[in-house]
Amino acid sequence: TYEEQPRRSFTDERKQRLIRHTGPDDQALLRLVWPTRDDTDPVATLTLELLERVARIAMTETLRESLGKAYSPGASSRLSRHWPGYGTFSLTASVAVAEVPAATAAISSTLTALQTAPIDSDMLQRARQPMVEQLQNALKSNPRWLSLVDRAQSESARIARFIKARDRLLALAPADLQAAAKTYLDPHEALEILVLPEGIDPPA
Repeated sequence: TYEEQPRRSFTDERKQRLIRHTGPDDQALLRLVWPTRDDTDPVATLTLELLERVARIAMTETLRESLGKAYSPGASSRLSRHWPGYGTFSLTASVAVAEVPAATAAISSTLTALQTAPIDSDMLQRARQPMVEQLQNALKSNPRWLSLVDRAQSESARIARFIKARDRLLALAPADLQAAAKTYLDPHEALEILVLPEGIDPPA
């Protein structure tokens, strides 16, 4: 037990963080990070993982439409198993320095779309099917078997959670993802991290 464990919290100071790199002088990285929750609720965990996949697809399409280039943006949901109440969701785009404003606008457009209307069935299928296949194939290799067996006594609920994961995932609807986006991905609550080359001013 960890009664004496201090709480882990997300910063309340959401002003932009500017970080410098010494690599190519035309490359920048933009990241938005939000606090979410821990992974004690299996349905909430799957919902945020599916939202991660949806956001990655949506950002890719929006960035390509806005910038005309095949960028591969990232999305990540990380919910803690050990820190109560702690988790993060992030969106990341690696772009040319001059395209930071356009990328920022594209991400904002993506967030607005995810919050204001349910996604269509095609995007839901594209995001969910790889997760379903991963669950179906998980126990065909030793590592996943061992990860469950290793905690069969100390975390027996994880086995039931795994068994129910596929049905829970298939039960998630576009409205569930929209609700999660509204709950966690408020643009005004994001911590923005901008990585620029040394000596380059942030684009206007």
